Amino acid sequence: MKFILSLILSLSLFSSLAQDVKKNERVLYILDSIPIIHDPDKSAGTLTNDDIDHLEVITNQDKIKALGYNTVDKIIFVTTKEFAKRPNEIRAIPGTLSMAHKDGRWYLKKTEKPYSGKFIDYFLNGKIEGEGTLKDGLVNGTRTLYYQNGNKDYFRNYIDGVANGYSEEYFQNGNLKQKGSFKDGKDDGLWVDYYSTGVIKRQTNFVNFVPDMTKDEKKFYDLQQKAEELMKDEDFKGAIKKLNEAEKLNDKYSDIYFDRGTAKLNALDFDNAILDFNKAIELEPLYMEAYGNRAFTRIRKYEFKGSRTLSSSSEVTILAAKDKVDIPDEEKIKICGDLNKSVELGGNTDMVLDALKNYCSSPIPPTQ
Repeated sequence: MKFILSLILSLSLFSSLAQDVKKNERVLYILDSIPIIHDPDKSAGTLTNDDIDHLEVITNQDKIKALGYNTVDKIIFVTTKEFAKRPNEIRAIPGTLSMAHKDGRWYLKKTEKPYSGKFIDYFLNGKIEGEGTLKDGLVNGTRTLYYQNGNKDYFRNYIDGVANGYSEEYFQNGNLKQKGSFKDGKDDGLWVDYYSTGVIKRQTNFVNFVPDMTKDEKKFYDLQQKAEELMKDEDFKGAIKKLNEAEKLNDKYSDIYFDRGTAKLNALDFDNAILDFNKAIELEPLYMEAYGNRAFTRIRKYEFKGSRTLSSSSEVTILAAKDKVDIPDEEKIKICGDLNKSVELGGNTDMVLDALKNYCSSPIPPTQ
């Protein structure tokens, strides 16, 4: 069994915990009674010192073995404030982290019969991440997920593990993002997508599980799909041309501007890329990816400023980016605002976090 030697919680918390960890020491973290066997992914949220109620460190080998662990040198129990105030009857409800997933069904560990009953999953900080009911190891009834701020992410209804019935999805601010129904796991009937402002983004009626679209709607989405294929082939000029055609059919669709901005970014047309990301964010103020790409467009603009040409043809020009660049303070404010907004909306990728570390010293609100 592999035990992690470090739990990625936050830089400050990791530093405080790691001070007493010796090199090659085998450490097991148990968070709110759940052993952390593998590094948690980013969807598990974050845990900071302020989230912790108390820590308990056990180094006595007899006590460690009595707990059933024979291959570790130290156990660090981490108890969150949320867990500490959780009633015992709620603590007794298992989460999927305490289960095994076998042959498509959920089992409590060390049991042979699929689990039936309520389950609750939690973020690293102890706040509820999702809940539902299993019957013979399959989701039955309503499955609900939440954002780390406590707002509902989405709910969906299931019959024997397959989506059936009405479903809604929400933005982090609590506004409705999408609504519609499933039948045997497929979109059925009218589905409506919204911007976080409440404006309708798209309406699609599925007849026999196939979208019923007008001629112009079909042409619009075909152009968008073709542009995505061209971008995968790195034909950015071709993608931009297709998206220009799509804009003429529907100039109120945020994804068109995000895709075109991304194509222009890759084509090193930085100023026009920023204009497209501005438009995407104007239509959808919670467009996580647009904030991130707008920040990187500004960064790349200065990285490639005055760059030397490595090769050039009628189709593509390859430039050499500078290793170190100076970015004016007013531009850094815009970059850091966008990076922080991207993280706030869930875009905490390594690339974004590295850029924050390199260019930003404190959270700054996003600007145009």
